Amino acid sequence: MNEMLINGKWDIRCPQSLANLFPDRTGYYYKIDKKTAVKVCIILSQEYKIPSPNITVRFHLDGVYASYSDELRTIFMFPRNHIKSIFHEFYHHLDKMTNGKYNSEDRSSGTTSLSWQFADRLFTEFRMKKAII
Repeated sequence: MNEMLINGKWDIRCPQSLANLFPDRTGYYYKIDKKTAVKVCIILSQEYKIPSPNITVRFHLDGVYASYSDELRTIFMFPRNHIKSIFHEFYHHLDKMTNGKYNSEDRSSGTTSLSWQFADRLFTEFRMKKAII
């Protein structure tokens, strides 16, 4: 059973401090560097009460946007990744740190992937919080 759904609702935690990381600007600016990805993961980790993952930059990720290593507890990212990719990889980390509670299996991929559903929902919450700053 997917523990992300509690009483039929996703356990999406998006503190205002996450939206506050980004200054007011216009245009498309949700590609983030390692320094910002670290801050994002620290905020989310505190919110879910788990240790924060390591973040490592790689210039080639074998055709994927970002990846997570269970063994290293590390998110691998490009020098600038879309924040939604970091949310997706954080979900894998959350699942690892809670001993599989969140079922982050990606084999089905696409919209059936709970990791991408989490990332989409968190991104929506994030953008709503940005709108009220």
